[in-house]
Amino acid sequence: MQRLLLMLMLSMAAAAQGADETFSTNPAQGSPKADSPADAAQPQAPKAEPPKKTEYDKLPLPRLLAKANANDVTAQFELASRFSYGQGLPKNTDEALRWLRRAAGAGQQDAARLLAVKLYNGYDVTADFTEALRWAHMLADKGDLPGQLMLANMYANGEGTARDLVQAYMWYAIAAAGGKRDDGKDEPREEQLQAAMDQRDKLAGLLTQEQEAQAQKLASDWWLSKYVPKPAVKSKTKSKKKPAAPGKPA
Repeated sequence: MQRLLLMLMLSMAAAAQGADETFSTNPAQGSPKADSPADAAQPQAPKAEPPKKTEYDKLPLPRLLAKANANDVTAQFELASRFSYGQGLPKNTDEALRWLRRAAGAGQQDAARLLAVKLYNGYDVTADFTEALRWAHMLADKGDLPGQLMLANMYANGEGTARDLVQAYMWYAIAAAGGKRDDGKDEPREEQLQAAMDQRDKLAGLLTQEQEAQAQKLASDWWLSKYVPKPAVKSKTKSKKKPAAPGKPA
């Protein structure tokens, strides 16, 4: 599973690269699709250390399956990866997707990443931009930087949704500000932060002042609700009257 996670990180980073006005999310795409005169940054896939091995890598299939059926999302992701790549059992894309969706639906971010990449690029499955957008949105909302870039690109291209440059700018702006995943993993990388800033600034030239202001407010509102703690609200309790002593008027 550790090699899969490294490959997934690199694939997601590549999928988030921009090519031009259409902000390509496809790592295999070699040329821009639109007519913007400026060239977008082409960040190299960042180097990453392979994740440490876990107990799940060595689990025999019956025990792994038992854990997955008991709603252990890490076991579900490991099982999906084995089905996806034919590791220790025959490759089965349908089973891989079933377990990936189950784990991702329970909030397992690595499963959502793999789903987004597979469905966007059509790796072993029929490409499905609509579902890829769903998982990219889940990742983005959890603070996942590659997910935020991928989501912004898809809004900019109108992939899986109507083209929405305001939403695209919003997510580029959020990505450019950095942040942290909800699960504490994957600190932002400089190459991706720079790519987010470059794409945000390029997209600003395609928006009206009103649209840019709207997108900036959307990004700010999301950021404040996500990372700025709300002040505790002190509850106001009404003082209760003490009962009158016997023989005394109330």
